[in-house]
Amino acid sequence: MKTKNYWLATAFVGTALLLTSCNGDGEHNESNELNTVDTTEATSDEDFEALFDSPEVDYHLPSPLQVASIFKKSGLSYNSGATSDPSKSDLYTSDLKQMLNFGVYSADMAYCVLNEQSNEARKYLEQITFLAEKIGMEAVFENKDLIDRFDANIENKDSIEILMVDIQERTEIYMDDNEMQHQQAVHFAGAWTEGMQLGVYDFENNPNKEGVGSQIAEQMSILSSIIKGLKDPRNDGMDIGWLISDLEAIQARFDGFHSVTAYFDDPDALELTLTDAEYDELGEMIKTLRTKIVNG
Repeated sequence: MKTKNYWLATAFVGTALLLTSCNGDGEHNESNELNTVDTTEATSDEDFEALFDSPEVDYHLPSPLQVASIFKKSGLSYNSGATSDPSKSDLYTSDLKQMLNFGVYSADMAYCVLNEQSNEARKYLEQITFLAEKIGMEAVFENKDLIDRFDANIENKDSIEILMVDIQERTEIYMDDNEMQHQQAVHFAGAWTEGMQLGVYDFENNPNKEGVGSQIAEQMSILSSIIKGLKDPRNDGMDIGWLISDLEAIQARFDGFHSVTAYFDDPDALELTLTDAEYDELGEMIKTLRTKIVNG
């Protein structure tokens, strides 16, 4: 897809907004309020490309909570039947499935937290903890402080959101310290697919489709970074070819939509909106991939 100084590009920056409880030196603020960064200002092509410039990892992925928050702002409503079954975690026996569903459950937890479904969110925290041990990240959850904090603040949505940010930070630090950064794209491929599935579910069942539909298109701006991360040579030990192939097929189909090509061909276009038929086709591809990921 061509780069354009456009709504979809700045939308990617929007997904990287800082939902964090930390100040500049990494210490927690006393306030429970989450800090956000205003990303409504136009971003140049150079700034957009700069997001992917790094001597070690030249792609950037937002957290599941950040992605879920974008959908939440668009009016995505809670649907209990849309999330993945938390009781299936012991069915995931390969490293790839465990990593992917670590991401899926992370997205489901974020979805529950943002919709104030704390009891459901706790179920996903338990499964994230279980899968973390399977994929060698047990140190992130090696003591009970995260679950204890969750239980102590189960009725406080802001505190639970801050706890999710803490989990994300601990995960990133652990992966950095153990040179596991390349696996972040695998986790996020699961989280992105589940986030898109939740958006598709809501789009299909929500009579007011406009808000969620535009966010589904917005999240496509992240996909090329996920694919780039999955192709990191350090991921070659996993049977990851089918995942890359399916994601590339989704990307190619989206790029080929008439609404997308027309948008890029019109320098005055301000917003990309897919037709219902395009949303339906994209949704079917998302649901098919999600089924492959969550099946044991």
